[in-house]
Formats: sequence, structure tokens, C-alpha cells
Amino acid sequence: MIIPLAATFASVMSTIGYILLALCCLMFMVVVHEFGHYIAGKLLGFKIVEFAIGFGPRLIKITNKKNGEIFSVRPFPLGGFCQFYGEDEDNETEGAFNAQKPWKRLIVLFSGAFFNLVSAFILITLIFTFYGQLLPTVVSLSEESYIAQEGLLEEGDVILEVNGRDVNILMQDDLNTAFERIAGEETGTFTVLRDGEKIKIEVKRSDIYVLDEEGNRTLDENGNFVTRKAFGFTSAITYVRLDFFTALGRSFSYGFFLVYKILWLLGQLFTGQLSFAESAGGPVTIISTISQSAKTGFGALAYVVCLISANLAIMNLLPLPSLDGSRMLFTVIEWIRRKPINRKVEGAIHVAGLIVLFSVAILADVIQFLR
Repeated sequence: MIIPLAATFASVMSTIGYILLALCCLMFMVVVHEFGHYIAGKLLGFKIVEFAIGFGPRLIKITNKKNGEIFSVRPFPLGGFCQFYGEDEDNETEGAFNAQKPWKRLIVLFSGAFFNLVSAFILITLIFTFYGQLLPTVVSLSEESYIAQEGLLEEGDVILEVNGRDVNILMQDDLNTAFERIAGEETGTFTVLRDGEKIKIEVKRSDIYVLDEEGNRTLDENGNFVTRKAFGFTSAITYVRLDFFTALGRSFSYGFFLVYKILWLLGQLFTGQLSFAESAGGPVTIISTISQSAKTGFGALAYVVCLISANLAIMNLLPLPSLDGSRMLFTVIEWIRRKPINRKVEGAIHVAGLIVLFSVAILADVIQFLR
């Protein structure tokens, strides 16, 4: 029984390790978000009461004797906060949050999401440079195709652009979407990476023989070979390492591609085309997703962290009560009206929104667990 018990113990410890790694990744994204608020607040003269990592009672408390700011670490690693002085009340004291001009408050509120996006761009650049970007790579060419006969494409060529637009892959369907840009056209333009050099290639469709499962040419009822119009190559998605400057340039394209995918999924969710059970998940689901990707490898983990970081930025900018987007909306209304909405009413809305969001997150986790 020693060997099975040892194997079970090793498996349990491995799972715990992946969960701890997932928690660290989640905390990293939350800390980056709150640090964005903190830096913007410091630069614009806001008085900060506390910067906290985690929720719950304080485990560690460090007080800056010069300005009274508190840095704390708390036991539940599912969030954090940057507390500003006078944030939820009308307070005209110098440095109070609501005593600042609306445009300053908007910058501070936006900076959390902005830092998440910037961190995602940086991480994407590092991933593309040291690990690689998922890109279609040419694995075979049809001998009768124009591109093969003219020597335009070679096996191993990596397709970076189709008709002038970057190819970005998050799932298999994205590859089909990329090639849809030349669907039905007789010609197209590819930018490929070959031996570290970018090459722009004009391709056109040819009459390609249709093959059966054994690789033989198929015949029609009249005994003629069946052909179809195609560019005449097949590709596979692989990780391709890029030089730093290429990776940096493509990180912006990929970052905004992630934002688009998130907004598209939200649109599908709100219109009912995607069910809540299929697409939603709370903190437990997020941690599970990160830990599962960590088991797959560093590349999958890094991609998931980038996706969740971008998702955190977008979600926080939605005008939902208690989120930064809602606080920004109230600030804009105050700017237009030249007077704030009753702070107690606003505070009650944010508290109610926070309860609803926590409830929805718990419900989403329960649904995922029961599926």
C-alpha cells in the first residue's frame, strides 16, 4: 500500500500546487489593477487610506509614518482594494476623493483597467518572444497548385497576415475566420515568416484535384478527375517564437483581439445566443481554469492569464453597480449636472450591486460544479 499511497499523496500535493499557482496568478492581476488606482491617485494628489492585498482581517499591517497610508495583507486571496480618503461621502478636505475634479476621478477609476491591459500587452510580448505565438504554419502543398509551382510558399512558412490583417488565434475557429478574409476571392495576400524574415506573397487559387481518404484522385460519373478551386496548402497551428520587436508590435493586435473576443462573448450572453451556464464562472471557476491550464504547460497558462487580465479590465469598465464603470458613470453625471447624486443613494446602489455580483459569481460557480 505504500506505493499507491505515495502516488496519491504526490497527486494531491501536485493539485494543491497548481491551485496555489492559480491563486498567485489571480492575485497578481488584482494587485496590478489596484496598483493602477494607487499610482494614478498618488500622481493626482489623492489621499490614500489603505492599499490591501486580499480580503478579511489584516494579517500584516505596515503604516507609512509620513502620510499615514496603510499597506496590509489579508487572508482571503480573492481580491484587494485601494481605499481613498472621503471616497463614499461629500468631503471637501484637501486630498479627499470626492473633493477632486471629476476628470481626475475618472482617470483614477479608469487606471485600474488600464494597468490590466498594459500588463496583458507586456505579458503577451514576453510570451511571443520567449515561448511563441499560436500561428498557422504551412505543413503541405498540393503539387498542382499555383503557389507550389511558382515556389511562393514553402513548408514551414508561418502565416502572420492575411490581406494586410494580423492573424490571431485563440481557438480553432479563429483560424477559419482569418482565412475567410480571402474566401471566394481568386487572389489573396499573405505575409509569412520564413527563416526569421517577413515576406509578402501574392497567391491565387488553382484547380486542385479532390482526393479520397487513401490519397487517390476521385472521379466523377463520367470518369473525369474532380477538381476544386483552392489555394492548395494545408496548415497547422503551432507555437512560433518571434523576435522582440515583432512580438511587441503584434502584442497590441493580439491584446485588442482579446478585448474583441470578450465583448463578442458578452454580446452573445446578453442576447441569449450563449447560455449563462456555458459561459459564466465565478472565482472558483477562474482558479480551476488557471490551474488546469498550468497542468497543460506554461504556454497555456500564460495565454489564460492574459485572457483573464483583459477580461478583468473589460468587466470593471462595465456600468454595473460597485464596479469602476458604474463609479465613472456617476462621476460623469455629476460633471454634467454640476452636482453629485446623493452620496448615500449612490453608496446604497454600489452595496446592492456588490451583493448581486457576489451572488451571481457564487451561482455561476455552483452551476459549473453541477454541470
